[in-house]
Amino acid sequence: MEDEGVPRPPEAGEPLPVLPSEVVSPQIGEFELVCDIWSADAHMAREHARQAATIAELARRRSAERDTAFGARGGPGPDSRAMRPAALAGVSDDFVSELALIRHCSEAEAGRLAAESLLLTTKLAATWSELYAGRLTVRKARILLDLLGDADDGVAAGVQARVLPGAENCPPGRLGDRARYHLYRLDADAKERRRKEAECKADVHVERTADDLGRLVVEGPLPAVHAARDAVDQYARSMRADGDDRPIGVLRSTAALDLILRPWNTSRPPVTAHLHIHAALPSLRADASAGAAPAEMDGQWISAAQCRELLHSLDMLNLGSAPAGGSVHVAIDDPATGETIAVATRAELRRAAGRGRRIRRRGREKSSRAAVGTERDAGAAGGTPPAGGTGDGPGLRPPPPTGRYRPTAAQRRLVTARDRHCRMPGCRRRPGRYDIDHGQAFAAGGPTACWNLCCLCRRHHRIKTFARGWSFTLLPDGRLVVSTPSGVSRTTRPSGWCHDPEPDPPWLDDLSPPDPLRM
Repeated sequence: MEDEGVPRPPEAGEPLPVLPSEVVSPQIGEFELVCDIWSADAHMAREHARQAATIAELARRRSAERDTAFGARGGPGPDSRAMRPAALAGVSDDFVSELALIRHCSEAEAGRLAAESLLLTTKLAATWSELYAGRLTVRKARILLDLLGDADDGVAAGVQARVLPGAENCPPGRLGDRARYHLYRLDADAKERRRKEAECKADVHVERTADDLGRLVVEGPLPAVHAARDAVDQYARSMRADGDDRPIGVLRSTAALDLILRPWNTSRPPVTAHLHIHAALPSLRADASAGAAPAEMDGQWISAAQCRELLHSLDMLNLGSAPAGGSVHVAIDDPATGETIAVATRAELRRAAGRGRRIRRRGREKSSRAAVGTERDAGAAGGTPPAGGTGDGPGLRPPPPTGRYRPTAAQRRLVTARDRHCRMPGCRRRPGRYDIDHGQAFAAGGPTACWNLCCLCRRHHRIKTFARGWSFTLLPDGRLVVSTPSGVSRTTRPSGWCHDPEPDPPWLDDLSPPDPLRM
């Protein structure tokens, strides 16, 4: 038994943690601490410059000539072309995706880093040299990149010649002002050109903030943005004058969202917002405990009795009819692995539980009974029967394969609920913006079955289909292995799924007994 407070000795092969006190001694003098801070800044600047040179070299080996194999169908769309940095014009369209997998980061970050690397090693080579020497910090280099990235080579060279000599001892804000001054002197049209280019790239996006809130960012011309902010403030103060005593910031947020959503206006055509919610039913109940777990549903079949439990849970949640243009679907997952077994509407749950409307027509009633009888016979013959049910309903199971190329509506519904977003590592494009793709190509004999289907956004679907050197392998357990032309592989799995490592076989110790000296 180990004493409390006494650290246990590390196991064989376990990495030893390094403590801050082992890196920086408390007895070191303050001047040495200052020198270490300067040295760390210089090392980070040099490593950033080294990384930029390496990324730029890899980008040059991925020239745009590789995209000729894409053809007219496989090329990027107008939105992708509009958002593509000019510095990447001569680079293959799939290079940013490859860099994102190499660095395990988002494609937005990889795109910025690729453009910076190419600019630093070409047009801003003088800035790269100062960065590599440690006389320029990464932040200062990015200020010059932002201002000079779209300037002519001659203008960029002239501005660097004027600002770099004193940049080491110049604060970042002052360096930016000096660079702007010389840029606008050498290129009078630079400011107006940058403004128009920025307006062409304006967008609306959401940023997640703390405590499950979000920030809606609307980019636009600065006068229009200030006017919108003032209008929101006036609406908020009107709410305050009417007696709403909530904080003024909350009132501004409420007014802005109401102005966009306009819940009071029923004269306009309705715009339906689809919200995909994945939650365990017991956790949504009012009497749910802190550690509420989903109902146990083991195996690939969902019995009629379990379907009735789900219906009872939905009734307890007072979940009424879906709004106009919307729908309510229930995703049934395996509690141990998280695997999505079936997705059903409330009516389909009733039919599976044996509570559906009985069809009086003789032919249909006969075929329905025959189908249920076949499922019961399969269970009696040693198949996978509905566990724990009374046998008065057919239960639920994944939709069957189809011989067609396009997935059925039921297959699309299950695959969408299972994957929830693009399966490319690092991509989070949401439902409605991706394709249902075959893991093994349909032309090569791949079936149109749920286990051979996954969600890919249009960009990554193009890369999988047309780009050279890429490999997409969809495993039977749902995992997707993506390999880049440079040999880096990343694996994704459907959201919520877990794949525990396979335990060692019991005979392993007999073949390789433990070392008695390490016991």
